[in-house]
Amino acid sequence: MSLQPQDVNALLHNMRQQILALTTQLAELWANSTPSVEKKFNKKVKVIADPGTFEGDRAQFTEWWIKLQIWVKANWDAFADNFEVATAVLS
Repeated sequence: MSLQPQDVNALLHNMRQQILALTTQLAELWANSTPSVEKKFNKKVKVIADPGTFEGDRAQFTEWWIKLQIWVKANWDAFADNFEVATAVLS
């Protein structure tokens, strides 16, 4: 299947018009887009009180551990990864 020179020229002309139309649409989208707003706030929300550090009393461990787990789950979005969670628990 060989194309005649007229067919090639018509094809190139149509492609150029499509590129021009898409470029115009893209420029309009960029012009009408809302600027992105940079979030500058701390994601950590204090829903419950920090359970504090474990003082070594075995009788109080279960209560402290439950409070710590709830605190971690309540503030989960504030941690970037598991390392930060472990650091918060161990500190």
